[in-house]
Amino acid sequence: CLGLYSVPAYLNEWYWEKLMTGDPRYVEFHNKNYGCSGVQPDKFPCTGPPFTFQDFAPMLKMELFDPDHWASVIKNAGAKYIVFTTKHCSGWTNFPSPQHWNWNSMDVGPHLDITGNLTASIRKQGLYLGLYHSLNEWYHPLYLEDQKNNCSTTSFVDEIIMPTLKDMTIKYKPDIIWADAPGENKSPCTHDSVKYWKAPEFFSWLYNESPVKETVLTNTRWGSNAVGSFMEGGDRFTPYTLIKNKWETPYTIQKSSWGYDRVEDLSSFWNTTHCLYILVTTVSCNGNLLLNIGPMADGTIDPLFEEILGEMGQWLTVNGEAIYNSIPWSHQNDTPAEDIWYTASEDWQNVYAISFRAPTPGGELVLQQPRLTKQTTMTMLGADGITLDFTVDSDGGIHVHFPTNLPFAKLAGKGAWTIKMTNVT
Repeated sequence: CLGLYSVPAYLNEWYWEKLMTGDPRYVEFHNKNYGCSGVQPDKFPCTGPPFTFQDFAPMLKMELFDPDHWASVIKNAGAKYIVFTTKHCSGWTNFPSPQHWNWNSMDVGPHLDITGNLTASIRKQGLYLGLYHSLNEWYHPLYLEDQKNNCSTTSFVDEIIMPTLKDMTIKYKPDIIWADAPGENKSPCTHDSVKYWKAPEFFSWLYNESPVKETVLTNTRWGSNAVGSFMEGGDRFTPYTLIKNKWETPYTIQKSSWGYDRVEDLSSFWNTTHCLYILVTTVSCNGNLLLNIGPMADGTIDPLFEEILGEMGQWLTVNGEAIYNSIPWSHQNDTPAEDIWYTASEDWQNVYAISFRAPTPGGELVLQQPRLTKQTTMTMLGADGITLDFTVDSDGGIHVHFPTNLPFAKLAGKGAWTIKMTNVT
């Protein structure tokens, strides 16, 4: 996520909302470091000059922004698509939006079409482009008026959201439109919110008239009971069980924030092994992982993000066969073990056991779910030319034996290793 909240980079991307609703952490930090917010002055006395959230706009300079580098980092992570934040709940857009005059990255701050520049770089890398767009805007007058009318009026949607979505679609021709309507009980408009946000009307235009009508995908966050091309289970959704329909989980490397948080220390970042675990378990259960990073206000990416993404890319270079174009197998994990997960090739000729137990020379790994045939063979991804021996115990468990000459340095471990099995049931 990138927006004006990236300037203070304090705790999370809900900075403006937390400030305006009087969260002491935000108000005290803001008043001390920037100026008087004017929020609850009796409770938070302040004698300095005024400074509102809007005053952060000129400070989002993006002076070191290199879209080609961003795209390269994403490509090297092994990702196949990106979903970029065009607008979060503050209403600030990272592209020149006529509906957001003087509240976008072209008119104020960096004076850049951030979305457009990144789109060009992403396409040069052969990646698919998704555009995230928050439907609500916390303090837009028209949205507040619609809420006051119990959403019997739709002025905000008609005059702001629909034109913006159409402009964005026509200009950038995204492969995915990733909407984000507020959750239940967040406003009066969450009741029958698909109707308020006019999702059916937009979909009718999108799939009949838009320049991407034959190819575009949509998520399901268009309001209550919305449908889309794939299911969204909520932020950091980790079911650890098979879901029949294709789904996606948005997940963060920084544990508590989608925007960059400079307050967090190393312990507040998920490490590479954890991110790989979320990736593997998600794919095993028929999902995609959408892994979030928060760029900084100067346009750079924290080196720790780059390191983690790079290590995931290295792992996928060796083990990607078990991830890309895979499908769920008959079993997702090796119950009762929680650290062995399965995927399969589309024809089920190959089954992949991805283990989070490090192999050791002369050691073994016991698999409970596969059943052998006379044609079964086993290898380890990254150890080309080495066939693994295996035996079966009285309970049917398969003992996979690791030879002493296994090239451990080439296995791109980082916490996960893949055994490829052919002709198992």
